[in-house]
Amino acid sequence: MNKNEAIIKSIIVLLKAYRPSPGQINIDKAALKSLRYLLGQSIRQYDIPIGNYHISQAALERWEQLSKDKIEKYHYRDMVKCDNLTKLYRFKQFKGASKSGNPRKLHPNGSFVFRNMFHEDHVIPVSMILNELNQIKTVDENSVKEQLNKMHICIILKEEDRKLGRTINRTANFLDTINNVYKSKGILLSDYNFQ
Repeated sequence: MNKNEAIIKSIIVLLKAYRPSPGQINIDKAALKSLRYLLGQSIRQYDIPIGNYHISQAALERWEQLSKDKIEKYHYRDMVKCDNLTKLYRFKQFKGASKSGNPRKLHPNGSFVFRNMFHEDHVIPVSMILNELNQIKTVDENSVKEQLNKMHICIILKEEDRKLGRTINRTANFLDTINNVYKSKGILLSDYNFQ
């Protein structure tokens, strides 16, 4: 069993526990909240198809200034070595929910934590995917996989993420979100080919 198969099986078990059984009267709200959290975390661990990864033009441009490596090799807490940087580079480092960022300098051959400069945005929010999963009539491996494969990740700069703000204007349709939310904030996708 590979990682995605194990995640799908886990999601099925969690979904069945999350859905109230017919005739069930008392639903422990704390337990439901915990199950929803676990479902969300399980969804985040699923390896989406490589064709569903995207990168903004600004993020790609910054990456190419800093690294010779392929961006798809890095995620969240990975350290990135600046092996393409030839002179001092100044940028804003964002930690947590910080809106403004703190000034930071990078030196040639220096390094930084991926998530302090880049954000892997779920174009269709995990909460929407979870809601779609919860609407499945027959919960089985194929129906769960079909919903999970609708996920798209877009690597954007932290500054771009702050422009996007909350996910309330997003839909469960990838192209609608790109055209109506990303573009309205000046975030354009590159034609980078993930491998």
